[in-house]
Amino acid sequence: MTSWTLLPVALMLLSSSIVCFLDCNLSRGLLGDFLLLHQMSTFSLVPCWKDRTNFNFPKKVIEGSQLLRENGPVIVHEMLQQIFTIFSLNASPAAWNQVQLMQLLSGLYQQLDQLKQCVGQDVKWKEPSLVSKHPKLALKSYFQGISQYLQGKKYSHCAWEIVRVEIKRVVLLMRKVTRKPRDRG
Repeated sequence: MTSWTLLPVALMLLSSSIVCFLDCNLSRGLLGDFLLLHQMSTFSLVPCWKDRTNFNFPKKVIEGSQLLRENGPVIVHEMLQQIFTIFSLNASPAAWNQVQLMQLLSGLYQQLDQLKQCVGQDVKWKEPSLVSKHPKLALKSYFQGISQYLQGKKYSHCAWEIVRVEIKRVVLLMRKVTRKPRDRG
């Protein structure tokens, strides 16, 4: 994707309304995460198309309004924690801007801390209905798939680029999850 195709997305993110979970404003942090992920690499993705894969994000985790009402902050917390873990690996490409990588990790850590303060130190899942698979297991499985992909590709530069693009998509989904219901589009 060129910077021109991402510009409308960035402008949409900048102009969106306040993000709120129990008065937790994660909007600025998630926008910062997205922009850092976009800027960290100047590597062309064209040579990496052969390494693309479908990580099968568990959309049901973020689509159910009942599930979001019950577990929204916990879903975001789990996603932030998993992203932090993936990008904390010492195997990240040296070609990435390391200052921006450290800023990303610092921002993720601050967002995790902010979420804990807003929701309470004990961020816990409420039991899902019997019909749905437990969302925490679905998220853990998804992120484990990303980790296994990186490991299987021997943490190659292209594998990291594919993961970076996937995580940008996840950050956008988190932003959608955290928006007030009347602001969702």
